[in-house]
Amino acid sequence: MKGKLVLFSAAGLLLSLALGGSFFLLSPAANLADANQPAVNTGDTLPAFLLADLNGEAHSPASLAGRLAVINFWATWCKPCELEMPLLQAASERYPQIAVIGINSGETEAAIRPFVAKYDITFSVWLDTENKITDRLKIIGLPTTYFMDAQGVIRAVHLGQLTPTLLDAYLAQIGIES
Repeated sequence: MKGKLVLFSAAGLLLSLALGGSFFLLSPAANLADANQPAVNTGDTLPAFLLADLNGEAHSPASLAGRLAVINFWATWCKPCELEMPLLQAASERYPQIAVIGINSGETEAAIRPFVAKYDITFSVWLDTENKITDRLKIIGLPTTYFMDAQGVIRAVHLGQLTPTLLDAYLAQIGIES
């Protein structure tokens, strides 16, 4: 009798764990998967927002209308961001028809200015000092780069450091041949 009680209790416990575990795992897993999806993907347009640049001028995705754009989210503490800055600067010089925009994520102007000077960055740097846009777009890692066509449609999104080969491939997707 005692053996049956132990077996019955063990079976009940396993059934409870299986049902409870599946309920716990399935529901949050779906929510977690949704939470990790970027707010904008290839084929989308960026939502409206307004950010100041280092000169205090306000900019929005709408201000890029009619231009090809490379929008890079970065931070000074991000080593891959630092390593790709010369590549983005060279692209902005080589392809003046492209709006290269660097959106700094979460840092003050005082932290950004020495970095911009160190790398002779002449492309526009927009300030997302409170990470409002970074969070709104659900950017989960830096650097993250969006490649947009002249209609404002995102043709490619790259998470991580760009290389010259990757950059050329993404620029080809928005109509720039190297």
